[in-house]
Amino acid sequence: MSSTKYALIDCNNFFVSCERVFNPKLLDRPVVILSNNDGCVISRSKEAKDLKIPMGAPAFQQREIFSKHNVAVLSSNFALYGDMSERVMNVLEDFGFPMEIYSIDEAFLELSSPSEDLGSEIRSRVLRWTGIPISIGIGATKTLAKVGSDLAKKREDGVYYLNDPASVFTQLPVKEIWGIGSQISCALNQLGIYSVRELIAQKDEWIQKHFSVVLLRTVMELRGTSCLTLEEVAPPKKGIVCSRSFGHLVSSFDELKEAVATFTAHAAEKLRAQYSVAAYMGVFVIGKDRFSRSASRALAMPTSYTPHLISHAHQLLSELHTEGNSYRKAGIMFHHITPQDEAQLDLFQNSRSTDLMHIVDAINRKKRKKAVFFAAEGTTSAWKPLSGHRSPHFTTQWKELLTIRL
Repeated sequence: MSSTKYALIDCNNFFVSCERVFNPKLLDRPVVILSNNDGCVISRSKEAKDLKIPMGAPAFQQREIFSKHNVAVLSSNFALYGDMSERVMNVLEDFGFPMEIYSIDEAFLELSSPSEDLGSEIRSRVLRWTGIPISIGIGATKTLAKVGSDLAKKREDGVYYLNDPASVFTQLPVKEIWGIGSQISCALNQLGIYSVRELIAQKDEWIQKHFSVVLLRTVMELRGTSCLTLEEVAPPKKGIVCSRSFGHLVSSFDELKEAVATFTAHAAEKLRAQYSVAAYMGVFVIGKDRFSRSASRALAMPTSYTPHLISHAHQLLSELHTEGNSYRKAGIMFHHITPQDEAQLDLFQNSRSTDLMHIVDAINRKKRKKAVFFAAEGTTSAWKPLSGHRSPHFTTQWKELLTIRL
């Protein structure tokens, strides 16, 4: 059997932890982070979880609890969280192990000589260099590493090496396994299978007959046979969506156009980041009555050139907008995405346009903000979501650097 193991690094209560790095007054205090428009709870500190504040709960329904227990309520600050995530991943890369960035706060490492001491060293360095506490689960497969990570959160040292998976499978419900959703877990329960131990005891033929090869792959991972390889390079997205709820109802067509242009520019930047072009795009709006309308079109030539995409977006928006109506949300979608090197060339398009867009992207990445943007995006952004409790962009804007008074 191979000595190679997988480690899942999971940042604890990541959004809250990012806020605590720059505001120690939040330590040991219940903290919640709200979604765009200060709508729902999307991250909770341990203290907030102990108060039984549900994930995804509308903030207005929790106001009494917030007030009674002195809960710190903050608007989401995704610029800060993205930068802190990059710092954590850079520390992990310094260890030199093959790595897959799974999400903004999770990453898999492939370890050739795993041990709890190594896990403790990784955890200590990440905390010391970034201020972010992490949990580390180590196992023979990625699924077992995820089980170990969940168990590590319950330990003070934050590290769990799952050397003997069978010892925890009896008490581990199938619904808590990565890759097993609520529908599958309910179906398993109806068949009398509640624990992971009962699940892995089933025959492969029975699992595939009653469910699918996907569940069989998960079961094999739980048995210690690796089926999920490490993806060191994330596969390109097959669809890109960018949308926002507005901070207030928008009735002005010009304001609506600015919002859609901003979403289009952001999505086009994502396209270019993976060196792709889109051949199909759509625009949708959600009105005051929450009724959704959409329009879409195939593009004459696949492209990632922002000016052309904004022009198409505005044409589609004009099909949806009705004078006198108010809108609470809008967004754009790109589909039929292909690598830019495989796209058919346009005889009438200047080839330098792609180079120009990459230069604009490079400037914005360097400045870590929209230093260069299109006039169609506007300058006021009055439609932007509410963020009345947002902390400063401590690491991404010079004007908002942390100030310490002595």
